Amino acid sequence: MTKTKTLYLVLVAISLMLPFSGKAQEVNILNDITAAITNRSGDKLSGVLVSATKAKNTAVSNIDGTFTVQAQDKDVLIITSLGYEKMVVYVKQGRLENETIVLKEWGVINPEENINIALRSLPFERITGSVERITGDELSDFPTRSVHEALAGRLSGVSTSYGSTETVTENFGNNIRNQGGLQIYVDGIPTGEIVLTPSEVDDVIIAKDYGSSFMYGTLGATGGIIVNSKHGAPAGQSLKFKSRSGVRTSGFLPSLMNAQDYATNYNIALTNDGFSPIYSENDINDYKTGANPIKNPNNDYYKDFVNGIANYNHITGDFSGGSETVQYFSHLGYYGTDGIESVGAGRSVSRLRLNNNVQIKFSDAGNVNIGIGGSFTKRKVPTLTSDALFSTMSSYPANALPYKINDSIYGRTSEYGTNLLARLDDNAPVTEDSRRDAFARIGLDLNLDDLTEGLSFKSLVGMYTFNVISKTRNYSVNMAQPVFTLNNDGSYTTTYRNYSSGNTSATWGKAGDRVDRTQFINANLHYDRDFSEDHKVIADLVYSNQKLTGNNLNQSTIFRNIGLTVNYLFKNKYVLEGKVLNSPIRQLSQDERSKINYDGGAAWLMHKEDFLSHATWLNFLKLRGNFGVQSRPVSQFFISENLYGGSGGGTFGTRNQNSGAGGANRIFTGSSLVSPKQEYLSLGADFQMFNSKVNGQINYFNIRNYDQVVVPTNLYALIPTSYVELENYGDSRLRGMDGSISYKSKVGEVSYRLGINATYSLSYDTESNSVIYPEAEAQRNSMGNNGGRILGLQAVGIFQNEAEIAAAAPQLFGEVKPGDIRYSDYNRDGFIDERDYHEIGNSSRVFYGVNYFMSYKDWSFSIHGNGELGGSYVENLNWSPGTNNYTNSLSQSWPVTNSLPRLTTLDNTNNYRNSSFWLKNAGYFNFRSVMVSFALPDTFLKNVGIEELKFSASGKNLFIISSNNDDRFMPNRSAGYTQAPVLKAFELGMEVTF
Repeated sequence: MTKTKTLYLVLVAISLMLPFSGKAQEVNILNDITAAITNRSGDKLSGVLVSATKAKNTAVSNIDGTFTVQAQDKDVLIITSLGYEKMVVYVKQGRLENETIVLKEWGVINPEENINIALRSLPFERITGSVERITGDELSDFPTRSVHEALAGRLSGVSTSYGSTETVTENFGNNIRNQGGLQIYVDGIPTGEIVLTPSEVDDVIIAKDYGSSFMYGTLGATGGIIVNSKHGAPAGQSLKFKSRSGVRTSGFLPSLMNAQDYATNYNIALTNDGFSPIYSENDINDYKTGANPIKNPNNDYYKDFVNGIANYNHITGDFSGGSETVQYFSHLGYYGTDGIESVGAGRSVSRLRLNNNVQIKFSDAGNVNIGIGGSFTKRKVPTLTSDALFSTMSSYPANALPYKINDSIYGRTSEYGTNLLARLDDNAPVTEDSRRDAFARIGLDLNLDDLTEGLSFKSLVGMYTFNVISKTRNYSVNMAQPVFTLNNDGSYTTTYRNYSSGNTSATWGKAGDRVDRTQFINANLHYDRDFSEDHKVIADLVYSNQKLTGNNLNQSTIFRNIGLTVNYLFKNKYVLEGKVLNSPIRQLSQDERSKINYDGGAAWLMHKEDFLSHATWLNFLKLRGNFGVQSRPVSQFFISENLYGGSGGGTFGTRNQNSGAGGANRIFTGSSLVSPKQEYLSLGADFQMFNSKVNGQINYFNIRNYDQVVVPTNLYALIPTSYVELENYGDSRLRGMDGSISYKSKVGEVSYRLGINATYSLSYDTESNSVIYPEAEAQRNSMGNNGGRILGLQAVGIFQNEAEIAAAAPQLFGEVKPGDIRYSDYNRDGFIDERDYHEIGNSSRVFYGVNYFMSYKDWSFSIHGNGELGGSYVENLNWSPGTNNYTNSLSQSWPVTNSLPRLTTLDNTNNYRNSSFWLKNAGYFNFRSVMVSFALPDTFLKNVGIEELKFSASGKNLFIISSNNDDRFMPNRSAGYTQAPVLKAFELGMEVTF
């Protein structure tokens, strides 16, 4: 890390010095530069900040959109306005090339804009696949430190989920079109567990299909997220500080019974099962009054342990600028937070983030791009994870155990062995770890026009590392199980069982380290030539090599790609594109590794056709489609193994079986396996209408994955050995649609934009390594049926008495009593068993996002949300409670109401299984974020050396609209029960630019 910091300081120093070299003797004359500022719709934009970077003067456009600023003969104007992308305009010989400057609004299509896609770039109008783009400034109105989270609900086809909801390890995952396995590329670097903040990001490109992700090879089969960091401007310097501080609290906590209610209802459950109650009236009264807290505790776990508020601070500083030969951008960020625990030292994490980019133009024909940075994270947590904490609190009844028997002994029982106070207070065992991720890259761009017109070369070399160093201090306390003996006078004598002595002098010990490394090289020979107005060609010969090593890998993984792509534009209206790529899988045979993947695409720029020339409402319309076949990556396996004799053991084989005998080399079936493949058909349209006010796209996709490498456990009736050969088997399909549309307008000084996006997907298997049921039970098969199905029984109510049970078809899931769920005989065979399982519902197949942004003068307001439409889920929250805690809803169990079956202490296999009785509507809408900001007018700042000063207030995960009136964060329905809850956040922020 010392080397990283040193290089960081050197780069910043060089960046500071180079722009000023040789400038001391220059004498510059100032000129009045006047122009008008509009958007693509022609609206005149007021309040736009214009900075002449060399003259160090600023101006703000008036209500007519015009401005006048004093600038040098050769100057650079930086133009910024909320809701628009930053624009750089050059002053030459004291004047502008155009007297009207058109700013690009967020989310507005620019057909000629070059978009970074897999290992190359293309003008948007020539891309034959589906891509969507969002800027880092847009993502900055989401109160988060993570770009992954900020993407939630923002773009079609992209879904966002929590990986961990713990405050100090909170992380998120994205996937495209429900495929999973998504690769993220940051400035060309394939990365893993990197945490990116929106303030360091220029834009994010979502490459959804082969039209934009194919050249990434096997890793591009599921699409890609391409992140481009910010870069410096070609003049002047800019320094921006942003500070956000806030508090977080649990968005949802379960409603669980107190000790007296639990004891009362547990007695009812025992009676239902034919047993005698175990809690006396005196016990229940002691729970109410707290008269005997050691023998009859009444713990409120949530109040006692997680009644706290997590404070957090997120501070960033961005320094950028440069000259015509050197541009630089440097990002330094700090993030710190603690946990919501209200006892002990709690949890804490602090993180330092660096991201530095320098572009150096060494001649008219070439430049060098250098990037270096990473993160350093320090974390201290109890060894009891937040997930384990909440799982314990939701499962332990309030009377499970006393926290402490006396001042020196903590309580436990044989059934409830986790004492939360002992695991969280100041003498609790703790873990500290340091996490470091770092990257370094250098790129070379050469213009080879002198060799061949339109020829250029780009290359990128570098590495990414992720290291974890952990240590644990296993403090322990005195613990025992209290035993109470009733005395003649009605009092109790307390003795101890299973006593263990604690250790509060434990020293630190190594807890396990992790090292992951990625080494990569990319090269692109690019050819861009307009042979005439009717014939234009862009071709790319690409090479990439990525090597992964690390503790989590059994063997090094190498992804190597070499391919060619040609894009042809005819008459500026018709696009044809072809790609070929070799992307070998190293575990397979040489013949397989030499095979070629392919993709072809076409696009039609319909808005340029003569028959649409009178459609003035239509600004842009592109119809596109592409189809290709690509290899898929496989999970790690070896094509041979060595078996060793002796007393030791080892892990061998394709299924990681243990063996301690042998002495031979066994060859598996790697030579007979073929590459797993994916066919991808994508059709779609991009459109812009009504003077750029409406922008959007709509897509259809049909994906087939076949020749999948599997362990064929269900294909054979008898498998005589645990060493099972791998086979190519499996054929699955995924089809669906996604799309987005936005409408923006300006009324007076109010500008607003509303965007909606949605994705529908449906999967099914035509060949599957799954159990195959007889024809009479075909509805239970995976093959031939849609994915996401919920199989279960059809419930027809609850048995009210023995007479109803006797008159009904027998239910063969164990003893049936009044208060149990009654099912229908689906297959009409006279009794009810698992052969009556059928489709009773399906998971949601539509997810969507809604985004709104509005600005008025110096004020802005945004709101973002996402959700799912339709579908169902099985609510198993109250299944098999046994001796676990009861939710308050269980007080409504039969016979009080028919909303829940009878209480039981047993594992009731009749009731606790998939059925329509437990089916709930899965639809919901999460209000993910709300932000209000205010920028001080320029008139207040002009004389104090501040370019912009902005204040903001925001909230995150504020509330949920659910068809079940359920306030759990969706779809993380276990959050708060067996998982740490999703947290609400309230934040205040300040941003200042010099």
